[in-house]
Amino acid sequence: MIKCVLAATVALVLSGCGGKTMIQSDMSRMVSASPASPWLTVDNRGETVVTVTGLDSSAKVQVTPDIASAVQARLRTALQPNYITDLIIHCRGLEIAVSVAKDAEPPAANLEMSASCRIVARGLVSSKGYRIHQSLPVDLAAPRLDMLVPKLIDGASTQLAEQIWADVVATGVRR
Repeated sequence: MIKCVLAATVALVLSGCGGKTMIQSDMSRMVSASPASPWLTVDNRGETVVTVTGLDSSAKVQVTPDIASAVQARLRTALQPNYITDLIIHCRGLEIAVSVAKDAEPPAANLEMSASCRIVARGLVSSKGYRIHQSLPVDLAAPRLDMLVPKLIDGASTQLAEQIWADVVATGVRR
């Protein structure tokens, strides 16, 4: 009996080696603090998990609420002060990839974000694909991905908001 229990324990321990870790990351405060902006929407498949590659073992960070809600909240917060009448922004196809560059000096966590956005500004329509790169230094001994991934998403979303607003201004609409 003891041999069976030990064998089962060893099997469980070995199956955990090299496995993937799920890390919880809460961005709900940022989402709830953002203003209501029915003129701005971000769609994706409701993904909540970001896989972080480049570390010794794969890690998965579960973002609560979903990633699109977090990006949309940051866009609303950044763009609300600039709002003009008859402005509609709809982004879709949101994709996020996070990797760690261990060989960089200093080591860095990199986030690549892409989205396609359609902007309607007082009747003028433009569509554009955006690619955002965000990077932060990371401590390889204790990467704290639960805090790092939200910072990367927040920074990339702010950068996306700046690029979207530059495109709104480029349409020639005035406040």
